[in-house]
Amino acid sequence: MKAFKVFEWDWTCKGFQYEIGKEYKIKGELVMCENGFHACKRLEDCFKYYEHVSWNKIAMVELGGRILGEDTDKQCAETIKLVEEIPFDSIGKYITKQCDRSDGVNRSYGVSVSYGVNRSNGVNRSNGVNWSYGVNGSYGVNGSNGVNVSNGVNRSDGVNRSDGVNRSDGVNRSDGVNHSYGVNGSYGVNHSYGVNGSYGILKCIGINKSLFCSHLDNSYYVFNEKVTPKRYEEIHTNLQNILDGWFPQYHNMKSLYLKCGSEWKKTPINKTTDNENPWSDMPKEAIQYLKSLPEFDSVIFKEIAGIET
Repeated sequence: MKAFKVFEWDWTCKGFQYEIGKEYKIKGELVMCENGFHACKRLEDCFKYYEHVSWNKIAMVELGGRILGEDTDKQCAETIKLVEEIPFDSIGKYITKQCDRSDGVNRSYGVSVSYGVNRSNGVNRSNGVNWSYGVNGSYGVNGSNGVNVSNGVNRSDGVNRSDGVNRSDGVNRSDGVNHSYGVNGSYGVNHSYGVNGSYGILKCIGINKSLFCSHLDNSYYVFNEKVTPKRYEEIHTNLQNILDGWFPQYHNMKSLYLKCGSEWKKTPINKTTDNENPWSDMPKEAIQYLKSLPEFDSVIFKEIAGIET
């Protein structure tokens, strides 16, 4: 029997690992919903059991042996073979009746060229959501405004071209920003306001071009010590060269993104978890460079990065 089956993002179902092209057979007695390989004759029926989100895998399958539930919306079989993967963008060709479920776009405006807007959770009472990914199951963009060309945005406002932004407002072209406001072109900023072109900032207000500072107002600082613009640029340039693109990851989104072929719309946002210490894998060369600076303060560094030196 030809049928359809939906899997987790990593081709697992109930902890069992599947692979396209392979056939599997159960052990023991066939029992509906307990022991057997379950699939649906109609693709739209699969979404009664799995979320209609872009990171889940979908396959056309062949069920064999004894089959239960042939007259219901779900079948249970002794054998299953994964025939071919069905790309998420192509599922419309296989649906036999209209499968709307698009309560997700509700009282919303300017929702254009976006992916995975489904099941009442994605874009709800939101405006200006354009060219974005992972707008699904309450995770992507929910109750937010002005979200443009952004990924993994949750409970945030006015977020533009930024990644991994959580509960922050007015964030532009920044990464790894958490619980902060008015952050522009910065990395590793936490619980701060009005931060621009800076790195490793904690509980600061109006900070511009500063490195590893806490509880400060605007000026050029390195470890809370005021420095000249020339000194700042020297340290900043050296540090960025050593870091070579590294910045603190406050969650596991980047690793999930890489595992999913570097495609945001296939990345399971609902599998995101917080990193216990996002600074723990900071390159050792960078730590040694910071320690060599006369401005270095081990107490401040431990407070921000949680690293003993």
